[in-house]
Amino acid sequence: MEEKLETKGQTNKNQELLKPTNDVVFQALFTRGKESITKAMLEDILKIKINKIDLDKSKDLLNDNKDNKNGRLDLRAIINDNVECDIEMQLSTHEKMMERFLYYWSKIYASNLQIGEKYSELRKTISIIIINDNIEQFKEIIKAHTKWQIREEKYRDKVLTPYLEIDIIEMPKAIKEYENNKEDELLQWMMFLENPENMEVTKIMEENEDIKDAKEELDKISRDETLRRMALKAEIERMDNEQRMYEARRDGKIEGKLEDAKNMLKKGIDIDTVMEITELTKEEIEKIK
Repeated sequence: MEEKLETKGQTNKNQELLKPTNDVVFQALFTRGKESITKAMLEDILKIKINKIDLDKSKDLLNDNKDNKNGRLDLRAIINDNVECDIEMQLSTHEKMMERFLYYWSKIYASNLQIGEKYSELRKTISIIIINDNIEQFKEIIKAHTKWQIREEKYRDKVLTPYLEIDIIEMPKAIKEYENNKEDELLQWMMFLENPENMEVTKIMEENEDIKDAKEELDKISRDETLRRMALKAEIERMDNEQRMYEARRDGKIEGKLEDAKNMLKKGIDIDTVMEITELTKEEIEKIK
């Protein structure tokens, strides 16, 4: 039986639609909503037939505990009884994200085996990362969806084990790719996630019943006041974290520029030239003279 979202404190039907790229909303939509929606999206991403899907609902985000850190913000499922699958929604990139993806995959893979069990108990583990940003390391790769495994250096067709798979989908590339391949269901899902109110998504829903169902489910959860508060909290936390990272990078650059300015002044370079080279203000340079 499918679990239902709480709807106490619902607002009117004209309530602004929540963004499905928000971690909390994504988890609610694809874990707490209709399982058929999640099953359809995974089939379109992995290009496999899913006969059975078991969603991990043990970490419930839908609570209003102020001390809760929003639990786990991803989606985890067992597919056809023998494949572990984890989906993450990421809004931005960082320098060590590939290492993080591999580390997170390894934790999920290892968690399949308890002490005393045989290696035969391990399951194929797939991590799917949907990222609403372009990845610098992939700038020469045109396609939006890339699949990563361990391959032999010379014999590229030889895979060490099929048990490791990391799928990465860059949404900006998917949006561009959609213009030339509007029938691709994976790209249709990315269009929905990027902006479910887009007129093109309305056209997609005329043919794609699964995305139509996802939009209706999103309409429903967008009227849940508890979920709206949690989604806002998650968005504020994300923005605060990005601001802290920006300030850390900025402050590091300024310190380097101040050191450069100090060295130039010692060499007798005039202050106007120092300002031009370092892009520091006169006041900032005066403080180090």
